[in-house]
Amino acid sequence: MSEQGTAAEERHASWLELFFDLTVVAAAAQISHRLHGAETVGQVAVCAAMFYAVWSVWTATSVYANVAGERTRRRAVLRTMLGIGVMAAAVPGVWPGLLPEHDDVPHGGSRTIAFTVAFLVCRGIAASSANRDGKVIGFWPATQGVMAAPWIVALFVQTETAYWLWLGGIVADLLFSVMGARNPKALKQRADSVRHQQEQEQRRASWINRLPFGRREDVQVKPPLITVAKVERGHLDERLGLFVIIVLGEALAQVVAANTDLDWNWQVGLASLAAFWLLIQLWQLTTLYGFSPAPRSTTPLEPWAALLAHLVVTGAIVAMAAGLGGLIPDAGEHLETKDRWYLFGGLALYFVISGVAGVIGRVRLRWFLGWQLPCLIASILLAVLADGLPAWTLAIAAAAVPSWFYSYNRLVKG
Repeated sequence: MSEQGTAAEERHASWLELFFDLTVVAAAAQISHRLHGAETVGQVAVCAAMFYAVWSVWTATSVYANVAGERTRRRAVLRTMLGIGVMAAAVPGVWPGLLPEHDDVPHGGSRTIAFTVAFLVCRGIAASSANRDGKVIGFWPATQGVMAAPWIVALFVQTETAYWLWLGGIVADLLFSVMGARNPKALKQRADSVRHQQEQEQRRASWINRLPFGRREDVQVKPPLITVAKVERGHLDERLGLFVIIVLGEALAQVVAANTDLDWNWQVGLASLAAFWLLIQLWQLTTLYGFSPAPRSTTPLEPWAALLAHLVVTGAIVAMAAGLGGLIPDAGEHLETKDRWYLFGGLALYFVISGVAGVIGRVRLRWFLGWQLPCLIASILLAVLADGLPAWTLAIAAAAVPSWFYSYNRLVKG
């Protein structure tokens, strides 16, 4: 028994899961590029919705693999990879009415349909796989279902209405998971739902077996035992951390891509080095604290809260990546307002989550007063007041803020 417990604690991401993560790189790149070109609040909102859709598919699949372990269905994961690939390829043409006028979008609404269908199919694959295994995932119920109606109806209504339907679908998805994870009665309802689905599959299999061409052997199909899935916390934290590293990799790609078509001068070089240092600091914080940027404590976030924090942190890094993509070309000039808000607004969100994680983890007060709050306030002030500064100085400021945040581990012992 103890050997099994030790094996569970030492479980790491499989090769299949790491291969699956590669599709997220493509999706994050496309969304970050679309975000960089956004010119209205509506375009930014659509980028956020698309990121949530990709993140939710990755989360549902990763949570399923977390509870299934060695019984993870390889074909299901590979099919989901294909689905995320379709979503990534569709990103540039989703809601063409919201694209900048100078962009040529000959695909009409076909990319929106492809993105929506792929999203629903991928979520369905994760739900079906967990249900077949008889698992009830109480800590993140969205793994086993999705409110498809808003996404489907959005394909047949006016664009303005469709935006609100997407928002409603996302809010319902998150509320379903948060409320379901915190409500013991919801766990029983979920178990009854899984049992009902398995009974339907059993009746369908029995009906097929009665057909002349469907009979294989005279054995009744029995559904697996319904069990409440237990989270492999070490494995889940590792998966969430790897996702953060993937998104940081996309931010690094933005910095490299921004340098390819520029005449290199000292402003571009200094801004690029500062951007690279910023990403190094965020990487170091991830390796030190995990996906929630706060000192480790004996009171970790609940799984549902950890997933919510992870959504905000990764979304913040995608925003920072878009900001860096605009900062490098304008290194010697004033940074556009939207790019400044992407960069420092992303940093502010990052430190908001660190504060929440610190409160839950009961981190020392001096960490809040000396590191977390100063970094949060500095990020907000730079976003609001740094309009007149040249872009290269903003890059240095952006790198300095997380550098100070990371210094807590060096300056304070114990």
